[in-house]
Amino acid sequence: MRRPWFEAGAAIAAAGFALKPDPNAPVLGSIWTQPMIDLASYAFLTRIDATTKPTVFPDLHHLARHIERRRLDAGLDRAIQLEEVEDLQFAGLPGLHTGVQVWLLDMAHERETSLGYAWLRGEGRDRLEPVLRTARRDLGERLRMVA
Repeated sequence: MRRPWFEAGAAIAAAGFALKPDPNAPVLGSIWTQPMIDLASYAFLTRIDATTKPTVFPDLHHLARHIERRRLDAGLDRAIQLEEVEDLQFAGLPGLHTGVQVWLLDMAHERETSLGYAWLRGEGRDRLEPVLRTARRDLGERLRMVA
């Protein structure tokens, strides 16, 4: 059983302590309370709403590995489709920003489930596709070594 998730930052701040963020470590934060565009270069959101917290990554390779792991968790034979969207909004920054929505495809190669949205500093699927192929190959080799 997974442990319940607890946001320690709020508890520590309420106790009067301040946290110094580590810019190299993946962290959870809310795009609606902070302007994430200034803080994070790469992030993944499972849904776009006011309560979903993004998972932030230090580089594009970590983001691609995260997407690939989510794909493998959904089923080994599942294909994905990347679609550019301009639906990402951030607190303090007007307008819509470009991201990539990641879809799981069914056996007929039709969209079945949305894995989530990838934020790539406002770039699109052209930037994510080659890195995602590399992550797929690397994770495949690791799985073969373990088996």
